[in-house]
Amino acid sequence: MRSFTRVLPLLCVAWTGFVNAQGAVKVFAIDGAESDIHWLVYKSGALARLGHNHVIAVPNLRGSVTVGAKDPSTSHFEIVIPVADLVIDDTKLRSGLGEEFASVPTAKDIEGTRHNMLTDRVLDGDKFPTIRVTGVGPLGTAAQTFKLKIELLGRTVDLTVPTKVTVTDDRVEASGEFDLNHADLGMQPFTALMGALSVGEKMSFMYHVVARPAH
Repeated sequence: MRSFTRVLPLLCVAWTGFVNAQGAVKVFAIDGAESDIHWLVYKSGALARLGHNHVIAVPNLRGSVTVGAKDPSTSHFEIVIPVADLVIDDTKLRSGLGEEFASVPTAKDIEGTRHNMLTDRVLDGDKFPTIRVTGVGPLGTAAQTFKLKIELLGRTVDLTVPTKVTVTDDRVEASGEFDLNHADLGMQPFTALMGALSVGEKMSFMYHVVARPAH
């Protein structure tokens, strides 16, 4: 025991030197009140006039960001999204999206959209209750990107998406927009009435994420 007591301070000094050599990191927690992730899905099919375009938002966003002090490319983050918490057709969001989202879905419409989205034909919420997003970056300087891994429906999808990131001692901020097809995520759009009313293939994603030092 005495020998270990003497060696322990030396081990701590050695470990501190190793961490400093590798480059310090700082951990931030995502601020859900200031952050926003949402995406747009579009109606399609011969009877599209009977449906609505939809906006789907992530409420109370939670996650962590680890910033590499010396090399930003070693920075990484993690976000876990409970699919049952997703918000369908928030009135405030719809109001800022222009003519394509000027229609007003009823409470029954919204509940129907939620039901369809969580069935095994789309997100299969009972079997896969969360979507996990992890990322590395920002990569690049003039044109920044994230390398993402999205875990949903029991599989992992690799993506590279555009971003704009700023980092200070007390704040990390990242924002961007990009389009994906359902096929990019290994998904099939929901269809009804033998395809006469369906969700279009394209989805448009927007995000603005703010993180502050974790305590």
